[in-house]
Amino acid sequence: MISHYIKSLKNQFNSDIIMNWNNIHKSILVLVLAFGIQLLWIFWKLWIINTPSIWPWVNLPLIHTQIYINSISAFFFIGLVCICYKFQKKHWAHLFFPHLVISIFTLMFISDGFLVGIYSPATIFAFVSISGIGIILFNRKFIYIHLFNAFSIAIILMYCTYKNLVPYAPIFSQTLLEHDPQKNLFWVLSMAYFIIPILIACLVLCEVLLSQWRHRESLIQILSQTDPLTNLYNRRSFNEKLSLIQNTRTQYAIILIDIDHFKMINDDFGHHIGDEALKAVAQLLSTLVRSSDIVARYGGEEFIIAMPETSLTIAREVAERCRLAIQNQTLETLTQKKINLTASFGVATSEDETQINKIIHHADQALYRAKAYGRNQVHFHGEINHG
Repeated sequence: MISHYIKSLKNQFNSDIIMNWNNIHKSILVLVLAFGIQLLWIFWKLWIINTPSIWPWVNLPLIHTQIYINSISAFFFIGLVCICYKFQKKHWAHLFFPHLVISIFTLMFISDGFLVGIYSPATIFAFVSISGIGIILFNRKFIYIHLFNAFSIAIILMYCTYKNLVPYAPIFSQTLLEHDPQKNLFWVLSMAYFIIPILIACLVLCEVLLSQWRHRESLIQILSQTDPLTNLYNRRSFNEKLSLIQNTRTQYAIILIDIDHFKMINDDFGHHIGDEALKAVAQLLSTLVRSSDIVARYGGEEFIIAMPETSLTIAREVAERCRLAIQNQTLETLTQKKINLTASFGVATSEDETQINKIIHHADQALYRAKAYGRNQVHFHGEINHG
């Protein structure tokens, strides 16, 4: 049960949730976070109201007023979520709502930061964390505009508090602020109360986004290495892996395969059937080789197999096994007509040559002879004739 839950959670993390969301859905996420912040404020203030021993450290009339404001704000954010959801398919909504939501969230954040202290640990930490998440979620230029506005307002408030034009951290009492708040347990716990949920939310979002990016990178890497039709290695990745085999200085074999009369299949039955033939041969080759062998689509109707630590005898056996399997493979066309596939094989080993290009060239020469002698045959480098 636990392993199933962990696997399901991992699949969710690796899926395209959040990263592929449009701006409306991301705006809804921001509104949900804003709603959660309002709940944090409400719980904190209710705790204060029900704990008389804390009253000397706070501005109690402001606490009572703020509970109503936070409650109204929470319902307001839920209402915006419903509006965003209702108009999510409208083009204008994708242009308008993200700016509206981010602007409201910025004003809420500045207001909350002013209440607890514009340069308090909670405000600074929240500013850095939320800014980072915003830049990850939305277009950077879009976020930078709102960050500039928020930073400008914060600078103005800092200046005003420095000049005593506005009170600093008005939600706390002057008694607390004038007597080293860092040494006051209530103040310290309040900072931690606001920091920890933001930290957890940011860490979860970052982990989800990073997991999706890693998953995408791995998919991109796989796509760059594979042929999209057959899911085999492409020519470039095959050459890279063959170079690694060459560096081990062990004997290896190369098998070149060409589907017989492939152009005729395309011309007579269409490229769709030709694609089906390529996929069928690719599937057969993948299942018939060893786990250490490398199978790739080498171009058009050609395939190639690299077999590390392999003698000519073993390569001959594998090639013949693959030839027979392809010979027994049939395809059904749209007109219910059956097509019998065959392929020609050319085999060469590194026993007589050290250069990769020459070994592949030897295999290609053997393949040419197999086709010249009637196709559906396996030929080896060094043979005079097939017999």
